[in-house]
Amino acid sequence: MIVVPSSSSLKLAGSVAKLTSSQLSDVERKRFPDGEMYIRILSDLSGQDVTVLGNTRFDSEILEMLLLLNAAREGGASKVTAVIPYFGYARQHMKYREGEPVSSKAITKALDTTCDRIICVEIHDTETLGFSAHPFLNLSLIEDMSDHFRKKAIDYVISPDDGGYERAHSMASIMGSESAYINKKRIDAGTVDMKLPDLDFRGKSILLVDDIISTGGTIIKAVKLLREAGAARISVSAVHGVFARESDRIISSSVDDLVVSDTIDGPYSMVSAAGTIARSLKG
Repeated sequence: MIVVPSSSSLKLAGSVAKLTSSQLSDVERKRFPDGEMYIRILSDLSGQDVTVLGNTRFDSEILEMLLLLNAAREGGASKVTAVIPYFGYARQHMKYREGEPVSSKAITKALDTTCDRIICVEIHDTETLGFSAHPFLNLSLIEDMSDHFRKKAIDYVISPDDGGYERAHSMASIMGSESAYINKKRIDAGTVDMKLPDLDFRGKSILLVDDIISTGGTIIKAVKLLREAGAARISVSAVHGVFARESDRIISSSVDDLVVSDTIDGPYSMVSAAGTIARSLKG
């Protein structure tokens, strides 16, 4: 197998290539004078099983993935797999208002034209998986994240809302902890009411878990409530650390531990998705 890295996932692609004993291809990248993107895969792909690995968080990342996948197909690859650790635009999995696109559907259909299967990591909404005509696998990092915190004596694993409780419950079961969720109710477009569960948090070690941290507003408010309730130690964990508006700086200053995976690589990427991705490619 040959692993072709997108510029968004160079380190993770290298780890996956090593774990699968695959060749990591070099890629030439540049911009034409008019700003258009140029890419060229420098490995011979003829008859090869090719994995293109990269995110679709930004518009430029989507375009780079599509160009790399097409280059793999044009290069004569026998099989092309798109591995997307962080599948961006997955929040728009349906039309909420007239005139809107179904963004995750549009991206999935575009990927479909140049690959034989898609693999992602903990996509925000699994409805997107049904948009592909090819196999579309959604990987879980629950065990990987749980392993990181297993020895930290966590008393409660808490989800910031009821929608993420299944994740919190699964992690708590692996870690031998209790689980619960915060009652969150949206009052209006700019106001959210949050109420802690009826538990004694005084002197306890808490792990707040979510799938994505974007602006961090919900997490920051949850941390404040837990501090006021007397929690002794608060850790925050998420699979995808988007950290818009430098929210990682705000969150890290108010908690004892901030941990995300390397689906989006950054200073708080303490858990790697490489092993889980590698196993899916071998399977």
